[in-house]
This record gives sequence, C-alpha cells and structure tokens, in this order.
Amino acid sequence: MIVAALAATYLTGCGGSSAATPPPSTPATAPPRGSATTSDCPLVAAPANRMSAPPAGLIAFKIYQPGEAPFPSEVFADPSVSGVDIFMQWSQLEPESGVFNWSVLDCVFAQADDHNKFVALTLSPGFTTPAWVLELPGVQTQSFAFEYFNNNAPARPLPLPWNQPYLQAWFTSLKAVAERYGTNPEFRLIAVGGPTSVSTEMSLPDRTSGDTALPASANGSDIAEWQTLGYTPSRYASAWKEAFSNYRQIFPNQFLGLALYPGLPIGENEQPDPSQKIATELDVIAAGLQYKEVFALGEAGIRGGVPPPSDPAYNAVMAKCGSIVTGFQNSRSATVDPTDQGPLNLALGHVAAAGASFWEVYVQDVLNPSMQSATTTAAAQLPADKGCKPLVVTIASRTATSVTVTAVTDLRLDPAESINIYLGTTLLRTCSTSTCSVSVPLSSSSPIYAADVGAPGTAPDNTQALVSATTTVTP
Repeated sequence: MIVAALAATYLTGCGGSSAATPPPSTPATAPPRGSATTSDCPLVAAPANRMSAPPAGLIAFKIYQPGEAPFPSEVFADPSVSGVDIFMQWSQLEPESGVFNWSVLDCVFAQADDHNKFVALTLSPGFTTPAWVLELPGVQTQSFAFEYFNNNAPARPLPLPWNQPYLQAWFTSLKAVAERYGTNPEFRLIAVGGPTSVSTEMSLPDRTSGDTALPASANGSDIAEWQTLGYTPSRYASAWKEAFSNYRQIFPNQFLGLALYPGLPIGENEQPDPSQKIATELDVIAAGLQYKEVFALGEAGIRGGVPPPSDPAYNAVMAKCGSIVTGFQNSRSATVDPTDQGPLNLALGHVAAAGASFWEVYVQDVLNPSMQSATTTAAAQLPADKGCKPLVVTIASRTATSVTVTAVTDLRLDPAESINIYLGTTLLRTCSTSTCSVSVPLSSSSPIYAADVGAPGTAPDNTQALVSATTTVTP
C-alpha cells in the first residue's frame, strides 16, 4: 500500500533542493530537449505515433517527498530495472488552480529518456485533493480518519467518489498532464484514480468499529457513514466506469492501471452485505476490461511471507494472467520494514507464480546491495505470463455411455470462491477445491461444458466470475 507524503515544499530540480513558495504557473507544452543533469531537469519528449509497449519487468517505485530528487541516478543505471513509478499527490502537482509544479515529473521523464527506462505515473487525488478544489461549488466531502500504516493521522475531508465537480476538476488536471507528457514514448502506464482515498487503490475508509476521529454527527463507523451518504455498489462502480472512460480519452497512448482493494460491505439497499467486498471489486474490474487492450490489473500489497497469498485480489490478478497486463506492488520496503514485508525473493516467487507482467519494488530495495540477487532474478523471470492457464477444462475419462468433465485451477481459492461447472446455464457441480469433476451422460450432439471460478453458482462469463473456460464433448 502507498503512504502519501504530507509536506508542502517544492522540488526545483534533480538536485533535490526546495523552495518556500510554489513555482510559477507553467504552460502544459513540453519544454525543449536537454540533459537530465541541468538544474531545471528538462523533459525529453519525442512524438509518439503509436501505443507504447506494455509495461513489463522490474519497476522501481518511489513516493515523492518534497525537496528530494525523485529517483537516485543509481536506479536508472541499474540494468535490472525496466521502469520507474513515481507517486505524487494532486496537491503537490497543482497546489493552485492552473499552477502546476512540473519540475518533479520533468526530472523523472528526462532521466528515464536518457537511460531508456519507461515511466509509470501514480497521481493521487482523494484525501490529497488541493484545498482550492474542495472550495469549488458543488464539491461534497465527508471527514474520515486518514489512517494508513497505523499512522493515526487526524480526520480530513474526502471528496465523495461519485461527486461530479470533484471528478471533473481531476480530469481537467489530468488533461494538462497528458498535454505535457502524453506523447513521450517512455510514458507506458498511468494508475487510474478519482473514486479513491489514500492512494490510487480502489479503497475507501472502511473501519467498522467506533471512530472517534469522525465528526460528532457521524454514525459511529466509516461503514455507517457511507450508508448515510448514499453509497451503493452500483454508484461506486459507475464512478469507476466514468474514470476509465475519461482516462482512456485523456491518455490514448498509455496503459491504464487498476490497483485492487476490497469493496465496502454495503449492498444496493444500503444495508450491510459482506459479499460486496468481492462482488464490487469484480464489478470495477469489469469496468476496466471494457478497455482490455490497454488495461493493466494489479494488487498493491504483495508480501514475502512463507504462506502463498489466497486473497481474492491476488486471485483476480492471477486469473487474468496471459490475457491482459498484470502486476503487483510490494506492500512495503523490505529494507525499511523487513518484518512486515518479508524476504524479497519470496515476494518475487508469489509474483511469478501469478504469471505477472511486472513487479513494483520500493526504491530502497532496488538500492540495497543485499537484495540485488532478487532484483536480478526478477529481471530474468518477468514477464512471467507465457503459457499461463489459471483455469483448464478437460474430458478426464470417457466410457460408452458417459464422460467426466474436469476443471482444474491454479488459483488459491478464497473461502468465498469455488469452481462451478455448467452445461449451458444449468449448474452441474460446485467445488471448493482446486479440482472439480462431474460425470455426465454421453450425448449424440456436441454439448459445450463451461466452468468458472467465482462465488458458488456464478453463471459462466458473468462479471462476478474471476475466470471462465469451456470444452466441447464430441459424440
């Protein structure tokens, strides 16, 4: 997960010096070509006449801290690193309406261009929306505790994820980003945000216990507050559909990334519904799959623990391996917090097992000599999506009168997930194990049997299925 920096100074160049006042407003057009070592770190932007290549390999991830250089030069010199991802708050990028602090991103693109590395951008609105946006007519907010990594930060206003004045202001800001960098061929990936809170993960405040940080008028918990605010899964998913549609128009040359997180346990009737934690997540994935050719699905929370992940988000990413771009980001830095993150090589094992295209590792780990073995291995193994088959349906055995249809998945099923086998729309069997078989009478026709992984009884090819597959039985 990502922790946003909260300071308010500004980078003036690649050297990392800071100034007490924001830089002047700058036009959105790209500055002239130049060297990454100059004080203003200008952008090198060649026109792009086609879609960039898919993001793949090892990506160095950094949370921008005001006053620091975005990335040390050693990151760009590392042959194991394919690209870099910079996390930056909206309030840092556009502190005043139309006044952009381009120096940070200019520096990243210039260094990336000079070293033939690609760039991913994680630009985050939500809790870090600039104050001037919150004052716009019609912008609706609610205070929630800004709690991430147990930092116990005080409550702050969060724009409602479906609020139109807020979203339109965000999309307008992104158009300036696209005008400046969108034609740079090194710009491969942008994280989709908007209906978000602490990062670009599809997360919203969800503490279910009493929350004293909320205003006195609140209902005692984040979940109860969302119910009062009119949250429904369809309303939230619609906001994501709008976000994907706008990002696709604004960034026609880039891949669009979605970082998964469970949905709120609230149903369409605004009443508690734990099943929506997975169902809403799948609905948002379906919104992204409308742009399958440029959709990059990921999970920002992979750890190097010994037990392999079995959470629904990991399965959702693994289920799409080989069919779209997929990737993972480590939960934390293994250098800074080795106990929580776990060994880097074990995290890589989970990433490779899921058939991922890319893996984002915190910059501290890329720079750590003791972790070079893991990063070198990652460069050799990724992308790991060749021949990926998260679900296979076969005819296991056959007699004169019957056949056995078997579905096998490599997914580590969550307790809420099952394999379902169908003939047409008729459910034949549901199994909670990774192998599921059913014996059926041999037909004179050529029936098509389908299987999926999802909630028990999920219909084939439904948006609530993680993955589907079919097989035909010939007479």
